[in-house]
Amino acid sequence: MASPEHRSAKRNEAAVPTPPLLLLSDDLLAEIFLRLPALADVGRAATACSAFRRVVADRAFLRRLRSVHPSPLLGLLLFSSIHPAEPPHSNAPFARALQRAADLSFSFVPSAGHWMPVDARDGRVLLEHEVMCGYLAVCDPLSRRYRFLPQIPGRPAAQRRGRLEPFLLPASGEEAETSFRVVYVVHCKPGQLVAFVFSSAMGQWRNLTVDASVQPSCEFSRSSYACGCFYWKVTGTDNFLVLDPRSMVFSSICIPSIHGYDQHDSVIVEAGEDSIGMFTLHNSFISAASYLVYTVREMDHEGNSMWQFKRRVRLPSQYIFSFADAMDRHLLLRGIPWNFHLGSSDDEVDIGYFSVEFRSMQIEKMCDLKHIIHAKLYTGFPPSLCVPSI
Repeated sequence: MASPEHRSAKRNEAAVPTPPLLLLSDDLLAEIFLRLPALADVGRAATACSAFRRVVADRAFLRRLRSVHPSPLLGLLLFSSIHPAEPPHSNAPFARALQRAADLSFSFVPSAGHWMPVDARDGRVLLEHEVMCGYLAVCDPLSRRYRFLPQIPGRPAAQRRGRLEPFLLPASGEEAETSFRVVYVVHCKPGQLVAFVFSSAMGQWRNLTVDASVQPSCEFSRSSYACGCFYWKVTGTDNFLVLDPRSMVFSSICIPSIHGYDQHDSVIVEAGEDSIGMFTLHNSFISAASYLVYTVREMDHEGNSMWQFKRRVRLPSQYIFSFADAMDRHLLLRGIPWNFHLGSSDDEVDIGYFSVEFRSMQIEKMCDLKHIIHAKLYTGFPPSLCVPSI
């Protein structure tokens, strides 16, 4: 006969039913987690129990999650590190988690301290050696993995001044989890641009013969990406140089001034439904105000393209703005105080860096820096929702 203590223990055990969610299959749990409204909710679910964590950590689930939720903006690529977004930016909690888990100064890469981050995409960072021009590496600051790239054939990158910045191509498909491609565009001779492409799957550079004729004195803005193509504004003109990485063909487009706004500082972005849009900055020295103007290229019934004005947004006061970068759904604006040219020293002035989510037009300050420096956006998933990308 069972003892009273044993019977009581069995009754207590039977009185604690298994939580209903734990009775669901992994496939059903995955469908539920994919429908959570925010990435933070998915991260919290992953910490609830080992069963939930197993579902969230599955590579197939994370692949689907990336297709549902765009990667959040976490910080800025600066001269030698990643600067996390600071409060009160809405992604500051994600940025703090990244700071705790990742090596944001790339000290795990040999010759640490001599690598400059030049581009970032899909959790990877493209580094270039500050002394040996054309020596590149790709790293994952979260998993602390890296890969050196071989020298470009013929070493056309010997001169920094004769090239556009190297950049990572957007990842796609299952192979993109650990595979990547890098593009390097250089002036091989006066007036001629040539593109070189590195594939991590092949382990070598392709020496492409496709080129584009440009004026030898042309200068270009930093690149922006939209609808599968990269765009560079030709400084001082209304022209954009376009590179389609799928066919590796260069072309150009001319965008006339719209509604009285000049195109001295503008970038091309995705406008949805395979259409491109353009943001233009307008700084008024008379009213001491700055505006962001948004236009979209639309097609008329005869197939002709037309640029239509959509929106004008006033930017935070007391700054003169310029574009620093554009990636995915975000713009990065650099704000120089209006009194910067009125006798203020560099040490007294905070340069503001602002993100703009261009569909909602939400403007948020990411940080203040003491110097005017080149900066690029760094996006990625929170550490709990990441897998190694190299």
